Amino acid sequence: MPMGWRWDLCPEVTLAEIIDQIRRACLFLWLRTGQRMMIYGHSAGGHLAGAMVATDWQARYPKAPPDLVPAAYSISGLFDLTPLVGIPMAQDLRLDEAEARRVSPLFWPAPKGRTFDAVAGALESSEFLRQSRTLAEQWGTAGVQTRYEAIAGTNHFTVIDGLADPQNAMVARLAELASRPEMTGASAKRGG
Repeated sequence: MPMGWRWDLCPEVTLAEIIDQIRRACLFLWLRTGQRMMIYGHSAGGHLAGAMVATDWQARYPKAPPDLVPAAYSISGLFDLTPLVGIPMAQDLRLDEAEARRVSPLFWPAPKGRTFDAVAGALESSEFLRQSRTLAEQWGTAGVQTRYEAIAGTNHFTVIDGLADPQNAMVARLAELASRPEMTGASAKRGG
């Protein structure tokens, strides 16, 4: 996000409002730089990475390139929030069945022609692993270039440790995604 920006948190706002805030930040950056962006995040940030790569950018801003976010790398994201309905935290998240589906990228149209990596710690809960694997499979079948990986020996909190090591495979993959030709924005024109 641009320096000094932050997004609000639940329960002050809904998850849909948080998704919208991140979308506005992406559009702001694109309008300033004319460059597409690769998004990556962990946990709630992993959910947002999936949401950004699957956003219909031209529906939000017709001058934006359809692939404003051509690639995303999600670490331990949740993409189906319906299992959270009915637990006490759902009240803080303001989730009922309909809202949970509305903010779950698993139920959105697949972002065909884009790239999405879903990784999770192999020692995470079966639900984290299922959701990352399921989204990668479902979107992959629909025309998204996907990768799924369960990183051996890591859990929800240690899976990101590799990001501190420039020689780590996660860092190499992020660098690869960020250096792709579609990331340069050469063919993206800024809106006005």
